[in-house]
Amino acid sequence: MKPEAHATVKSADRAFDILEYVADAPEPPSFSKLLADLAIPRSSLFHLLNNLQARGYLAQDPASARYRLGDRIRQLAGRISGPPLAAIVQPLLTQLSGVLNETSAFYLRVGDAMETIASAVGRQALSYTMKSGERAPLYAISGGKILLAAMAPVDLVAYLERVSLDEITPNTIRSKDRLREDIAAAQRDGFAYSREEFTPGITGIATAVLRHGQVFGALNLAVPTARFSQSQDGVFRRQLQSTAAALTRALEAGTAL
Repeated sequence: MKPEAHATVKSADRAFDILEYVADAPEPPSFSKLLADLAIPRSSLFHLLNNLQARGYLAQDPASARYRLGDRIRQLAGRISGPPLAAIVQPLLTQLSGVLNETSAFYLRVGDAMETIASAVGRQALSYTMKSGERAPLYAISGGKILLAAMAPVDLVAYLERVSLDEITPNTIRSKDRLREDIAAAQRDGFAYSREEFTPGITGIATAVLRHGQVFGALNLAVPTARFSQSQDGVFRRQLQSTAAALTRALEAGTAL
């Protein structure tokens, strides 16, 4: 059966109405403003806003609770024009892996997962490879935990309520209290760890990459646990911090994102 030319899906229309309204608003709107101006039923509006936030299309200011467009909008726009994101980050990943001789990668959040945008591998005989496009749950990898640490409190609470901590390896975190402890440590230190929680034998360390003052993605190293010593941890932190700053400058310098 051929669909009618003007057939619409009400929930999809409402989602687009929300995005267009937020984009055109002179200042970030509140829930009550959206409710009054869009005439969407309260319950439907609440669920649509949560879905759009979870997918990264909207973000909510933790202080004012007002809404703005999320980074996923910029990511999609960047695929239409301008250099691909992978082309921007790849040279810096290659440089980082060259200095440390370990695998590095840049991730973006997609819903409740992290997606590998680009990676580089060191020259060590024992190394780990992350392929572009691969995804992993936020709770299981260092890049995901650093993004959880940057979430607005209301978004983090919602995530912890809906997520199921499936066992990926014997070391995967299965306790939400334990996950909260790791997130708190990442908020305090600016670095997050995954200790063989996604891949046996691999320890991950990650830090956030900013763009225009907002967390945009995550930069990580994936290191065989046998090589991840306390002294190396300090070296990894310094190099990650330096490369994350360079990535921020590159993202802000002339990309279409």
